[in-house]
Amino acid sequence: MKLISCYIAHFGKIEDFKYNFEDGFNSILRENGWGKTTFSVFMKAMFYGLEYSPNTKKKLLERNHYLPWDGSVCGGNIVFTARDKEYRIERTFGKTDREDTFALYDNVTGLISKDFSENIGEELFRVDRDSFEKSVYIPQASIATAMTDSLNAKMGNLAAAKDDISNFDVALKSIKDARVEYTRNSKINPGKLFGIRQEINRCKEEYEKLPAIEESAEAMSCLVEEKQATLDELGAEKIKLAENIQLQSKKEQELGAYRIHKENLAREQENVAALEAYFKEGLPSEDELDMLEQTERDLAVHERTMKVLIDEQERNKAPFEKPFETRIPDETEFAIWNKMAANLSELKAKAEHSRLSEESQKQLNELKFFFGKLVPSDEQLAHIERQTTQITGLEAKVEQSNERLITLIAERDAEEKHSKSKSISVWHILGTTLLVIFIAFGVFFSTLFDEYLGRIFEIGSFIAAVIDVILMLVSGRRAYKNRLDIAAEYEERISEEESALEVSRLELRELQEECEEFLSHFLLTRASSMQENVYEIRRKLDQYRHLTDEEQSRHQEAESTFDELADLQLELYTKIQPFASAYGINLYDKGGEYEFLAQLKKDAEKYTEYLVKTEEIARHQNTITTMTIDINNVLSRYPVDENLDRADQVQEISLKKREYLAITERIKNLKEEILRFEAEYDVNEQVQSVDDLQQQQNSLDEQIMELNRQIMQEKDNLSQALEEVERLSDISEQLERLEVKEKEYKKNAEILSKTEDLLQRARESFLSKYMQPLQNGLHKYLSLLDSPEGTQSGYAIDDFELDMDLNIKLSYSGSTKSAEYLSQGYQDLVALCSRLALVDVLYADEKPILILDDPFTNLDDKKIKESLKLLHKIAADRQTVYFTCHDSRL
Repeated sequence: MKLISCYIAHFGKIEDFKYNFEDGFNSILRENGWGKTTFSVFMKAMFYGLEYSPNTKKKLLERNHYLPWDGSVCGGNIVFTARDKEYRIERTFGKTDREDTFALYDNVTGLISKDFSENIGEELFRVDRDSFEKSVYIPQASIATAMTDSLNAKMGNLAAAKDDISNFDVALKSIKDARVEYTRNSKINPGKLFGIRQEINRCKEEYEKLPAIEESAEAMSCLVEEKQATLDELGAEKIKLAENIQLQSKKEQELGAYRIHKENLAREQENVAALEAYFKEGLPSEDELDMLEQTERDLAVHERTMKVLIDEQERNKAPFEKPFETRIPDETEFAIWNKMAANLSELKAKAEHSRLSEESQKQLNELKFFFGKLVPSDEQLAHIERQTTQITGLEAKVEQSNERLITLIAERDAEEKHSKSKSISVWHILGTTLLVIFIAFGVFFSTLFDEYLGRIFEIGSFIAAVIDVILMLVSGRRAYKNRLDIAAEYEERISEEESALEVSRLELRELQEECEEFLSHFLLTRASSMQENVYEIRRKLDQYRHLTDEEQSRHQEAESTFDELADLQLELYTKIQPFASAYGINLYDKGGEYEFLAQLKKDAEKYTEYLVKTEEIARHQNTITTMTIDINNVLSRYPVDENLDRADQVQEISLKKREYLAITERIKNLKEEILRFEAEYDVNEQVQSVDDLQQQQNSLDEQIMELNRQIMQEKDNLSQALEEVERLSDISEQLERLEVKEKEYKKNAEILSKTEDLLQRARESFLSKYMQPLQNGLHKYLSLLDSPEGTQSGYAIDDFELDMDLNIKLSYSGSTKSAEYLSQGYQDLVALCSRLALVDVLYADEKPILILDDPFTNLDDKKIKESLKLLHKIAADRQTVYFTCHDSRL
């Protein structure tokens, strides 16, 4: 297969772009951001289309990445040859795969071709998209490859069995899951075998309980019969008791109401006697009670008000009264003093503004200390700056001379090693061998054939041998002289370079000593070069000069403000200092008059408020004392409960009076009712009471009810025991069924386990058939790279191998390691060789193109050079498209 040309209408950021491919190696050099990866993805998309998934939240698919943002048509065409015919693929791509279009043309006739369908990539190369990306399509970020089911099928020449290979992992997982369903030992989700064994053990434990439960059921049956007999006896006794209650109830009806009235009268007389003792001083009138309750309510109001005021006094901090022992300043005085304090603050601010700021003053002090030893002139700084510039140049010159000297010494050593390794010319060896053969033939012919003719052969051969020896001596002498000339030339160049290096070092040392002497006058921070120290001195010198000039100009402005400030301060402090003394403040020393006046006014307001509340508390206290005496005089006439509060004591008197009047009225009514009843009915109280008989009947009913409940409970227990006996009798049959099922589960688990093992063996046997061609291909390409003129990795080629998942392994010192033990550059080289080996095995018939998207970013110059040689060799048989962003990788 070979690409001829392509046209990109719009794909990603590439628009209206045409490219013609050449046979063999095609290198495309473009800067970063041009769209090299986009171009490579376009070629792949022409054969395999773009991936689509309705769920694009988890990752950005190629379709979403390369669709144009402006909504224009995405797609193009590509022309290629395959199977001795020339085709043209035309594709466009939409937001979903349903919006895509595909057309295949015979590029010679221009007619629609039916040779391939929309899945032309899989039909032409016999691999799916994933396998294509892991073989001939080598992106920048991943040179390494991996095994897929499609690669398995392709390499095993089993394209027809692709579906079976693709479904192998699914089938193996299904068998494994089925086996686990039998053998899983989890308690939360047990397997079938584990579950049925648990069920068998449970049934055996249940069956062992059967004899005890049968014995318990028989005992329950006897107990039910005994309690049923007792119940029958209690029923007969209840019938007799009901007849007696019916006879006695008629007599009880005549005495019931009379007894109730007499009991109520006795109880009421006891209650009224206690109340008469309570009011032995006399029953209060309603007006007296109303006056007492009103006085108590007013007293409670005064007490609550006084408590609130006292609580406020206690919560608030006691006012500071010492400053106000003589007088309390009024609002007018505070206004005048605050105005004077404000003017004083303005004058202080004006005076303060005429000084440098604290930060500027601090910087100026630091700079004065910095330039304490020397204040350099502009000429001195300019001279030192020139010196440091020369030092930087000389340092670079010394470093370059060192590098050249190291390079010359390395070249000299390599040349000496190369010269020593040379041996006698192959042609000389071959000529000498031929001469020996001629001499042998000459001797042979002289003995076997004509002596004269054999002698001629023999003499000619000896003459040729002498000439060959002379030529070897001459060429050896000439080679020895060339080695001496080359060695002398290298020694001369090394000597010149060392002399130049010493001169540069002396000049550099002199300049450094001069600059270090100048810089020693200053306390400098650590810097990477002397130039940065000189720049720091220049910056600080400019700042020092600026701050010095500013300090002098502000000092002149400050003198006129201080006189006015002193007069105003003396006037204000004379008026407020007496108050400040009470706080222990001397305003002449500390100032702070504005804050002091605010505190003084706040304390004056607090002290005034405190005096007002104190007077109000005293008024409430006098009222409370008077009213308390009046209420206590009334309460002392009655035996009120002293544990009650005052309001309840007042309320108790009123309640007791109402209760006394109500009881007196009820006693009068009961006496009248008893006299009326005695006149109308026979009140003989020796008649037997029905209550006693009813209590006997209630007790008997409770016994019967409890006995019925016990019988019902015993019957329920007996029924449950009989059901349990019947259930346990059936467990023996259940055990037999479970044991048969256990054997069946064991057999199924063994079959699934053997099936899983046989499938694994079959897969390994299948994969091992095509591993040898891959190993041979890997070693072939490694030998091309790891030659004496190549990268020389230091490992034997046979140490590298591929496993069945196309992972690279390295055998070293008797152990097998992964490729991660190599440097990243060698990892990429070995991965490239494994890719090329895979491509050879996969595409033995139809050879597709090889696409490389700048894969050599981790390689040094030597490895890149050897890798490109390898690609050029491959390009002789397989068209190769190589993208890169730098000409050093070409």
